[in-house]
Amino acid sequence: MWLVLILVGAVAGFMSGAVGFGGGMILLPVITYFFGVEVAVPVSTISQLMSNLSKMGFGWKDIDWKKAGQYLIFAAPLTALGAYGFAKVDKVLMTRILCVFLIVFAIMKIAGKMKLPHRPGTIIIGGGIAGLCNGLLGIAGPISSAVFLTMGLSNVAYIASEATAAAAMHVIKIFMYGKLDLMSGSIFLNGFFIGLAMMAGNFVAIKLIKNVNKKLYQKIVAGVMIVASVFLFFSV
Repeated sequence: MWLVLILVGAVAGFMSGAVGFGGGMILLPVITYFFGVEVAVPVSTISQLMSNLSKMGFGWKDIDWKKAGQYLIFAAPLTALGAYGFAKVDKVLMTRILCVFLIVFAIMKIAGKMKLPHRPGTIIIGGGIAGLCNGLLGIAGPISSAVFLTMGLSNVAYIASEATAAAAMHVIKIFMYGKLDLMSGSIFLNGFFIGLAMMAGNFVAIKLIKNVNKKLYQKIVAGVMIVASVFLFFSV
């Protein structure tokens, strides 16, 4: 079991570091298989917090703190609200609705027809939607990426800035899960060891994306978003 989890964690970390999301989408089905969904989401949250902290460290000089702060205006409180409702929503239905939305977004992005306005309102409202989904479903990376892709950032700045916002949301979720008695020592340790594997994957990915053409890179991200969303749609 642990060999599988560590290997999957490394792959998830590489995916997350390369395109800015996908770590949770890869981890959740596997952790759920071994532990069940009620444990999988808190474990994945701890792993992803470590992954995002490492991406922040690797891209520290490129973080756009202003955009990350704007993103968190609604994302932070709605993450807490979503975490409170975690045990009450129909996760399968909500996840599938989210997947359909992300597939449509990615197709439009590749076709050049998705051009959200470069205004504070775009990132603030997008952050709120991502925060709510993050708390409810444990998945926000694709939405966060969709929002940050509209900001015209360099490859590394996009990864590091999105990771900064995501790390803050994961801290809020961990706090809320603790208040709701959904955390334990074993959950923390499981998340920690998977997180170490993710950090190794992050390191390799960040090195590879620095010199990739930005427009090509954004189309690659959108393509991965489609594949990951289709996979998640049928795996929940």
